[in-house]
Order: sequence, then C-alpha cells, then structure tokens
Amino acid sequence: MQRIQQEQTQLDGAALGSEIATLEQQACERQQSSEQLQTELEALRARIEQLRQETRRQQHELHEAQNRQQSLGGRLASLQALQQAALGEGQGAAGDWLQGQALAEAPRLAKQLEVDAGWERAVETALGEHLEAVCVDSIERYADALGAFSQGTLTLADTQAAPEAGAGLAEPLTAKVRAAWPLGSLLAGVYAVESLAEALRLRTRLAAHESVITPDGVWIGPGWLRVARAQDARSGVLEREKEINRIEEELKVNKDLVADLETQLEAARDELRQAETSFDDIQRQANQAHRQFSDVRAQLEARRTRLEQMEKRAEALQREAAEIEAQQEEDNGAVTNARGALHQALALLETLADERERRAAEREQLRTTLDGARAQAQSDRDRAHQLELQYQTWHTEQETTTQNLERMRGQLERLQQRRDELSRSLSEGEAPMQEQEQALATLLQSRLAVETELGEERRKVETLEHSLRENEQLRHRQEQATQQLRDVLSREKLAWQEIKVRGETLLEQIAGSGFELATLVEELDAEASLEAWESELESLNAKIQRLGPINLAAIGEFEEQSERKKYLDAQYEDISSALTTLEDAIRKIDRETRTRFKETFDKVNSGLQAMFPRLFGGGHAYLEMTGEDLLDTGVTIMARPPGKRNSTIHLLSGGEKALTAVALVFSIFELNPSPFCMLDEVDAPLDDANVGRFCDMVREMSERVQFVFITHNKITMDLANQLTGVTMHEPGVSRLVAVDVDEAVQLAAV
Repeated sequence: MQRIQQEQTQLDGAALGSEIATLEQQACERQQSSEQLQTELEALRARIEQLRQETRRQQHELHEAQNRQQSLGGRLASLQALQQAALGEGQGAAGDWLQGQALAEAPRLAKQLEVDAGWERAVETALGEHLEAVCVDSIERYADALGAFSQGTLTLADTQAAPEAGAGLAEPLTAKVRAAWPLGSLLAGVYAVESLAEALRLRTRLAAHESVITPDGVWIGPGWLRVARAQDARSGVLEREKEINRIEEELKVNKDLVADLETQLEAARDELRQAETSFDDIQRQANQAHRQFSDVRAQLEARRTRLEQMEKRAEALQREAAEIEAQQEEDNGAVTNARGALHQALALLETLADERERRAAEREQLRTTLDGARAQAQSDRDRAHQLELQYQTWHTEQETTTQNLERMRGQLERLQQRRDELSRSLSEGEAPMQEQEQALATLLQSRLAVETELGEERRKVETLEHSLRENEQLRHRQEQATQQLRDVLSREKLAWQEIKVRGETLLEQIAGSGFELATLVEELDAEASLEAWESELESLNAKIQRLGPINLAAIGEFEEQSERKKYLDAQYEDISSALTTLEDAIRKIDRETRTRFKETFDKVNSGLQAMFPRLFGGGHAYLEMTGEDLLDTGVTIMARPPGKRNSTIHLLSGGEKALTAVALVFSIFELNPSPFCMLDEVDAPLDDANVGRFCDMVREMSERVQFVFITHNKITMDLANQLTGVTMHEPGVSRLVAVDVDEAVQLAAV
C-alpha cells in the first residue's frame, strides 16, 4: 500500500500535457515546412524535366546541324575537287609555271563570273577552255616569262584592258554574265537569244565575226553550228561553282547555327545542372524537415502513449489499492485461523517424524527397482528397433531385387529384338563393304601422301625455327655489344662531366680570389713552367707545415672514410651488376613470353578455326588481339555460325555460345592434352543436331583422351562405353547403378 501511494504521488500528468502541446505545435510547423519544400520539389522536378526535354531537343537539333554540316562539307570537298580537276589547277607544266610566277593562288575565270540562271551552258559553250584562264592584272607583265613555258596549255585573262562589247543584232551574251571587269574581249560578237528558231532567223544577218547562242548551248555562226553535250569533268563548271558558293554560304550559316546551338545547349546544361543542384539541396532540406517532423511526431506519440499509460496506471493503482484493502481484511482472519492450524500441525509433525523416515527408505528401494526396469525397457526398445530396421532393409532389398529382375527381363526382350535387328542389318550391310574397303584404301593412300607432305613442311618449319634462334642469338650479341658501347659512352660522359666540374671549380676559385681568367692569361709569363710552380707550391706547403702541429686524427678519419668508400663502391658495383643481370633476365623473359604467347595464340587460333566449322557444320571463327603489345594485349573471340552476320558474340543463342566455348576449350586442350577430360553437362543447351556433331568430336578425340562426362542426353549416353547412374528408389536414399555397354552387348548377343 505504501508503494502504491508513493507511485500515485509520482504520476503527475500536468508537465507531460504541456510537453504534448508544445510538441503538437512543433509537429504542425514541421509539417507545413515539409509540405512547402515538397511543393518546391515538385516545381523543380517539372522544371528539370522540361530542361531535360529542351536539352534533348537541342542535342537533336545540334546533331542534325552537325550531320548537315558534315554532309555539306563532304559535298563541298567533292565539288571543289571536281572543280579543281575541271579547271586544271596545279596540274602539269602549267601549274609549275604558275607556281614559279607566284600565280598558283590566282583566281580562275570561272570563279569570277556570275551568270544568270539558265544561261550557264551557253556561257560554258562560248567560253570553252577560257573558263580555266588565270585572272591577272596585266598580260604584258608575264609576257617575258612565257619563254620558260614549253609544254601544255596556258590561258591568262587580263582584268584591266578588256573593252566592252558594243550593241548589235540582239542582246549580247555579256548581258547575261557579270564580272569585276568587262568581258567584251572574250564574248565579243556573241549574242544571246531565247530559242533555236530565233537563232536561225538571225543567222543570215550575222557578220563573219558574229555568232548567236541559245540557253541550251546551241551556238550558231554565219556558216557553222556547234552543240556541246559532253558529260565530263569540264562540263557544268559554272553550275558547279554556283553550287559551291551556295554550299559555302549554307555552310557558313549552318556553322553559325551550330555555334548558336552549342551555346544554347551549354546554357541549358548549366541551367539544368543548377536546377539539379537546387533540387538536391531542397531534397536534402525536405528530407531533413521530414526527419525532424518524424522525430517530433515520434516524441509526441511517445508522450501521448506515456500519458495514457500514466492514466491507466493510476486507475490500476486505485483498483489494486481497493483489492489490497479487501485482501488485508481477509488476511487478518486467515492469519488467526492459520495460527491455530499451525499449533495443530506442529503437534502432528512430531507424531509423523518416524513415519517419514520409514517412507523415505521405502522410496529409495522403489527408486532402485524403477531404474532397473527402465534400463531393461530401453534395451528391449533398442532391440525391437534394430529388428524393425533389419526387417525394413530385407523388405527393401526384396522389392529392389524384384524390380531389377523385371527390368532385366524387359532389357533381355529388348536386347533380343535388337539382336534380331542387328542380324538383319548385318546381312543387308555386307554388300557395300567391298566398295567401302576400296574407298578406305584410296583415302589411306591420300593420307600417306598428306602426312609425307606434312613431314616435309615440319622439317622446313624446324629449319626456319633454327634460323630464327640463330638470328635471335646474333641479336642478343649485338645488344650486348651495344650495351658495352653505352657503358663506355657513360664513362666518357662521367669523365667529361668531372673535367667540366673541375674547370668550373677552378673558375670559381679564380673568381673568389678577385682575379679574372683572361687577365691572368694575358699577364702570364711566357717562360712560366709547371715545374717551377710545383716547386714553389712545395715550398709554400713546407712553410705551412712549419707554422704549427697538424690534426693527427684526420689520418684515422681519412682511413675510416676510405674504407667506407671502398665498401660503398663494392656495394655499388654489386648492385649495378645485379641490376644488369636482372634487366637481361627481364628482357629474356619478355622475349620468351612474347614468343611462347604468339606460338600458343597461333595454335589455339588454328585449332579454333578448324574445330568451329566441324561443330557448327560451317561458319568460321577466329581469335583477335585487342592490343599491339603481346605482354598486355587482350583476346577477343570472333564467331559467326553459318547463315549469320552477327557483329558480337552476345547476339548468339545459348547453344551457339556453348558450342563456341567447346571449340575454344578443345583447341586449348589440344595444346597439352591430359589423359583424362571431364565434361560436366556440356551438351545441356544443345539441340539434337548440335549434340550429334559434339558427339562426333568427342568420339574422334577419345582415341587419344579418355572422357568422363555427366549428361542427361540419350544421344550422348549412346556414345559411352561405361554408364554409371545415380538413382533414388526411396526419398533420401541414393544408389549407384553401373552398366558396362560392351558386356551388355555381349550378354544380349548370347
């Protein structure tokens, strides 16, 4: 009752109620903030999606513009090449002469003309080879240089001294052509008419130097007519020049468009990145606000739950207090009654003490008897269980034997039927045996010839390999000689560097003494000798020695440092020798690795190329290196079954991939075949036709290698000489069943 009263005083819900009110207000604020951020996120998400669509659209437009620019550039390049060939720019002796006169870049006449639409053919017909003329400011300027032009055709067009053509019978052709200078000298006397009838009408009125031409290129003179319909590089020069100018203008516009689109795309991408950054920031803020709202709501729920628990606990405490009061009254009466019963029980306890000891001894005796009976019962149960297991085993063996007997009877019947069929097949198949023996003899002779040729080729290969090894040894000796020369060069460089350092040191000493080398050389006595200086130096050293005692410890230090230097020099020589040996070993290993890898790669590639068509019934496959260096290159499998034009191996079906892998594995296996080969359900993804080719390959290789394979395919099982199966007659009990196929055939034959 005291605990309940104390707990009731502690259950105060006023403070908890104020906390709940505060948390409700915070939860409302957090929820509003989260909803506002979510609204901003939705708006930003829509804007980002809009920007992405705009970016994709701009990318598409930019891609189209770039494709158009590339197409126009290709078209322009081809047209310019045709135009250059048509105008003879930079070709032959004329090109060399123009190059010598600095006229290689001078414009051609065809590029300076602007012709009315529809009159291009007429102008081309009238001008002819003059379209290739090189435009110059003065013909007299280059007249003296024409003596150097000895071969070919050269035309110069003077842009300064060309008179204008006068009026005549009809509109002159010069009215249809515009240039930076008058064209009267080139088109004088040529009139332009709209039709052939009008040209024929004017023909009788033409002077000897006059002519008339129609838009389709019919050129008529007083006594002649010319029509040009050639379809070569020289035709359509003016139209081609117009198209070149049009394409150049279009290229310029398209280039500006590409630049604008790239700028817009970059701006859109920047805006998209900024929007995505803002979205990420707001997303983090929204997540943080949501977490804060969840925390506040969790705290609020916890406070509410705690308040409910406090209220329930208060009610429970009140009920418990009432029950305790009633229980106290009952307990007081029960205590009185219990005390009377206690006195009676104490008196009875003294009376029953002897009876308790007797009953305890009897209980121990009965317990010993019970333990023996339990041990006997356990032994009987174990014996019964063993008998039951033995019975079940005998029963199972009886059923298994019965089933095996029934199965063997069925097999005996099938084998008898098979024996009859084989007897009939044998009798029917004896006829073509002689033809097959003759064909076999022919094939054996062909094989002997092929093997003889193969032996000769192998001897040639061995000769080439021997020559290759000799060349490799010669190259190694040359490398050693080169390395020795490099060492001599390094030593000479070190000696030169030492002399250079000594010279620089002497110059620094001269400069430090306050003298100049040039001055000393000039002031040097002509009779000066090295011996005199050395004797003077010895005299000075003697004077220095007479000045005082020397440091005797320096000798010991010098000897110690000399010993250390000798030790370090020996270490350096050992390290240099080891480094040279290691580099030689690395080069040898790299060389051997490249040689062996290339040989192995070629053998595997040849094996794959031979096995793949046999497994697929056609097609081809090969290995391809992905890098130039053999030490770090990768290998790619290129496989194309018959009837397919796949660009990657991933386009093959599961069975085709499996057969390709089998071809590659068998090719690798042929490099160094082992006595045994284990195949684990290799034929699982293959159909019957591919399984048949796979079995033919395994049967052929089984003459050299013993195969152990796991399979569920009946066609592959027919290939085996020994079958071992795993069967389960009852759940959880697996048994091995082995069948010797040869023995079974002999048994069936009996």
